This record gives sequence, structure tokens and C-alpha cells, in this order.
Amino acid sequence: MSPTPGTESVTGCITVLGVGVGGREDLSPARVREILAADLLCASARHQEQFPEFTGERLVIASNVKEVAAACEAGIGHRRVVVLGTGDPNFFGIGRYLASRLGPERLRILPAPSTMQEAFARLGLPWHEARFGSCHGRPIEGVIGLVRENPIVGLFTDPEHTPARVARALIDAGLTGVTAHVCCRLGEKDESRFSGDLETLARTDLPDPNVLVLVHDHPEPRRTRLGLPEEDFVHRKPKVGLITKREVRAVAIAKLALAEDAVVWDIGAGSGSVAIECALLCPKAKVFAIEKNEEDVANVRANVARFGTVNVTPVHATAPDGLDDLPDPDAVFVGGSGKRMEPLLDVCMGRLRPGGRVVVSLATLDNLAAALAWFKGREVPVEVTQLQVARGVPILDMTRLEALNPVTLLVAGGPPQAGPESPATSG
Repeated sequence: MSPTPGTESVTGCITVLGVGVGGREDLSPARVREILAADLLCASARHQEQFPEFTGERLVIASNVKEVAAACEAGIGHRRVVVLGTGDPNFFGIGRYLASRLGPERLRILPAPSTMQEAFARLGLPWHEARFGSCHGRPIEGVIGLVRENPIVGLFTDPEHTPARVARALIDAGLTGVTAHVCCRLGEKDESRFSGDLETLARTDLPDPNVLVLVHDHPEPRRTRLGLPEEDFVHRKPKVGLITKREVRAVAIAKLALAEDAVVWDIGAGSGSVAIECALLCPKAKVFAIEKNEEDVANVRANVARFGTVNVTPVHATAPDGLDDLPDPDAVFVGGSGKRMEPLLDVCMGRLRPGGRVVVSLATLDNLAAALAWFKGREVPVEVTQLQVARGVPILDMTRLEALNPVTLLVAGGPPQAGPESPATSG
């Protein structure tokens, strides 16, 4: 009798097999046979213990995923390699990493119900409209926006990023109306469950491993509004108006063409208004607000707290100093150069990732001349846009227009811009 399709041992690819919360008892006899017939078994210590009779080579999976991938790649074509994951290996599991390293065509993935799926079943909650994330090896701050904007969120935790730490981060970000459910040690004899508010969870130690499900009574609708009023921000000398005007901010951020997970530098950040709006627009982005003035750095921190943009990192430095330790940017906004335009552009354009953009905002003719000379001297194409904005102000019982100082935006990098000389495409 020929084997059932999808269960036969394969030496030409890596079998990544999911194990449910019931462990070995949940596996079919065919899958158990395949595990025992492997030449190399890669699995966590807990899963390894469930196959004491296995006689092949073992590799324990812990924090050594690079080693696991290398061992798998070395075995392709001449060894039977089985990798065990928890639940669905493609759902925040090792499947994604192996696919990125080895290629999905070299994997044969056999999933089981995930612990997240089991948790939602235990709680009696539908999960087809829920959003999911993981704190495993990731900053807790990354899940705040997810919880803020969604009614149901499922999170994988780890011994460092515990449910209590997640609860504390959500409280510090000002979230309210959130009920937390934690399903602990699913499938084990000591399986347990916690349900309560964030304040109680923040004071509670729970056994690991566990899955955290958060139900938000009144999630905030996600808004993609650009150009927040200047008065919404804490900034220095508000009467003088030392802040990027909302109209300029909106156009500049549009020209940055941000990807949702972009690395953004806001140089000469001032109050951080551009950084804050980039972070609000793209909650997965990593935004760095670089500012030399200590008072302004304090204002950036105040605005981060005011808007809950935990993905903004204030950097107290005079650029280009202080940029060496930052990740290479996908987008750079230069709001102030500190009379260091040439070395600043050297660093920004030199570090810019492929397809990235630099937008320079210029309010004086001197800085405009210096920036244009830099781009021309290096034969770097640059788009030039001048914004001349006038706002309505009252005069007696009427309205007049009051002009703001003109601002010029220089845009460099990114894909070629469609223009009058570009060939048109027909639909």
C-alpha cells in the first residue's frame, strides 16, 4: 500500500511538523513513524522528551535558530530532517524563518492547531476578525498600537516579555477598558486560566508558556490624518512659532512616501512634530527624533507621551553626530542643519537605504543655496517644491489672508518621479 500523500518521508526537503497542545498523543501514527525515521530531529527540549526511543541525531531548538537552519540546509538531499514546532509552524513559528533562509520550496510544512487557536477555543471567542502579534524576542512597545486600535488581539509571550509586563506597558500608554485573558500551559495537567483587568494582571505572575488574549471595549479607530494643528504639540516659544507648520508637515511626510515599517530620521526635530506624525501614520515604523537643544528634546519626550507614540526615540545630538548608532534610514526629514548642511547630507544620502527618500525643509535662502550646491555638485537629481501658504485671520467682521514664510522642500532618492518627460502608460 502506498503512503498517504503528505505523510511520506522526504529527503529532498525539510519536514516541518506542528505538534498540538496534546503533544505526541495528538499526532497520527504516520507522523510519529516519520519522526522516528528521521536522521536528524530538531525540536525543543520539551518535544524531544516525548520521543525517548528516537535513535538519530538530535538538535535542541532554543535561541539557536541560525544553527537549526544551517543544520537543515546541510541535510537537504541526503538526510531525512524533521523539525518540530508548536502548533502551526507558519503562525509566528519557526516555519517563517526557515522559509526565509532556505526557500519555501525546500520545506514541507504539516501544521497542527496552534496554541492561539486553542486559547480562543477555550475562551469561546471567535478569532476570524482578531489581530495577532508576538512579544517573543520583540519589543513590547510594538503591540501597543495593535491593542489600541483593535477589539480583540491575541499575543504570544515569552519568559522575558510576560503578560504582566505587557499589561504594565499598556497601562503606561494610557489604555483603558481592556480585559485580559491568559491561557497557561495549554494541554498540560496543570493548565490554568486568568481573566481580569490590566491592573490586576500587572501584579500577577503566571506560569509559562502562556497565550495572552486582550479584549478592548472601545478601540480607537485608526486615523491617517496629516497636518495636526501646531497647538496640539508642546513646543518652544509658541508665539514665535518654532515648529514645522502643519501644511509643510503634511506635504513633507507625503513626499517621504513611508513604508509601514520604515526607519525614519527626523533631524533638527524641534518639538518632534514630524516624527510624531510619521509614527502615528505608520505605527510599525521606527522613528528617531534627533535634536541638539536640550529643551526641545524634553518637548519631544512630552509629545511622545501626549500622543502615545512609543515608536519614537528621542536622540539628543547635533547631527551628523549621534547618527552612527542608528539603523540606516528609509526616510530622512531634515528640518534643521545647524549650519552643517554638507556633512549632514553626506551622511544622510550615504546611509539611505535603496528606494529611500531624503526631504530637506529650507526656510532661508542661504541654506537653500548650500543644499542645492551639494546636490548639483554630486549630480544627484533633486525635486524642488516651494510652499507659499496663507491663512485666514479675522479683521473686524471680515477675514484677510496672512502669509507664512515660504518654505522650500528638496526631495532626493526613491524611485524616479513621473514628470512631463516621462513616457505615459495607457490603462
